Amino acid sequence: MKLTVRKTRELLWFLKYPRFYPELFRRLGKARKLFTGADPCATQTQATGWCRSLAIGLPEAVQRITGRPLPAPVRERFPHEFAEAEERARGCPVPMGGPGNLDLLYCMADYLQAKKVVETGVAYGWSSLAILLSLKHRKGAKLISTDLPYPHRNSQDYVGCVVPEALRRHWRLLRLADREGLPIALGDLQPLDLCHYDSDKSYEGRMWAYPRLWNALRPGGCLISDDVEDNLGFHDFCEHLGIAPVIVEMPCKDGKQYAGILFKNPGRQP
Repeated sequence: MKLTVRKTRELLWFLKYPRFYPELFRRLGKARKLFTGADPCATQTQATGWCRSLAIGLPEAVQRITGRPLPAPVRERFPHEFAEAEERARGCPVPMGGPGNLDLLYCMADYLQAKKVVETGVAYGWSSLAILLSLKHRKGAKLISTDLPYPHRNSQDYVGCVVPEALRRHWRLLRLADREGLPIALGDLQPLDLCHYDSDKSYEGRMWAYPRLWNALRPGGCLISDDVEDNLGFHDFCEHLGIAPVIVEMPCKDGKQYAGILFKNPGRQP
């Protein structure tokens, strides 16, 4: 019964916002496929096993990629900014996603001296905050983020709420699903130094977005994808490219999750 009520609320939310109708139709199509497609639990088990076999911790990953030890956590480097961000998050009436891989994102943005970054999935804006804290040091740097608000939660007014006004001159937020938002972002900002994927976690969503983000990267640029244990999307994309990824184990309150990292430099992979 709970599932039926939730789905009904989501449908009513989508119907209020015509700009999200294309995403509504895609979701309805995915729901139909669940009755005839592969068992998602089976592919998640395979993907989790693959991640577990390759995974290393964040300190080892940063050392391997950058040749330097993992620096102090980004929260310790910017205590004032994070204290204010925590206060804004507590004042948000809508529950949204958790902070994610903030130290990884900040380290990679710094290592690449990134000036052109695209991310998908924002919620409170923790990942946006971590990236922008690096970008603010570089003249002309810009982050474009795409985000589909949580259906039925009325979260659209609170997306990115932890990002302070002082950093927003480096930021453009597109409140759109990937299929509508990414073409706009990639049309405005290429070639990319860094892209962070944390939105549509379905296999189809990943396999639509990964190639577009990859093609927009400069040589030596980096693609980071969250929750790559959810299904075989990241695995299959790496197989297609013929590139071995770095898989980072990120402990979380629900157990373990994995982030995947790919560099667009086949001759010099970490």
